[in-house]
Amino acid sequence: MLRGVAMGLSHAGLPTRTKVDLALRRPLDATARLQCTPGRPRVVRMPSGWWDSPAVAACALSGAQSARTARRFTRNRLEQWGLVSLADDAEVIVGELVANAVMHAGSGQPLGLRLLRRTGEVMCAVLDSSDHAPVLKTPDSTEEAGRGLQMVDALSDVWGWSPVTGRGKAVWAILFCG
Repeated sequence: MLRGVAMGLSHAGLPTRTKVDLALRRPLDATARLQCTPGRPRVVRMPSGWWDSPAVAACALSGAQSARTARRFTRNRLEQWGLVSLADDAEVIVGELVANAVMHAGSGQPLGLRLLRRTGEVMCAVLDSSDHAPVLKTPDSTEEAGRGLQMVDALSDVWGWSPVTGRGKAVWAILFCG
């Protein structure tokens, strides 16, 4: 179980931690990750207009290069914010979230990337038109796919998804920063 993290709502109605202790950050074992454990939400309702807020860095995605575009946008934005130490993990996370969105929502559907920097954290979110919740799987060693959300789970401090009224969903991950 992830310790030192209490989930709450900020004044803007967004999920946030009320206490962060980076010294306690450690990976969960695989069985704990598959359960809906406290501190690692799977679904959080967000205000419907939040995803298009001016405080959010947004990037429209389409076509075969969506994951590459998302990774570049993420690295550039984190460099601008002085958070280069998070760039490698964030690039992998958004790449996996985009790959999942393309696979499950359809390659012809428009996608969106949203990045938000708040005190002590960065949120990366990928919006797609599908209403289906993401599923964390445990593929056996012979399966060629199904590990993307395991990587997101391993690299992020908190991740989950939120329905976006009339537009599908957003799958998001939060990285703590010092």
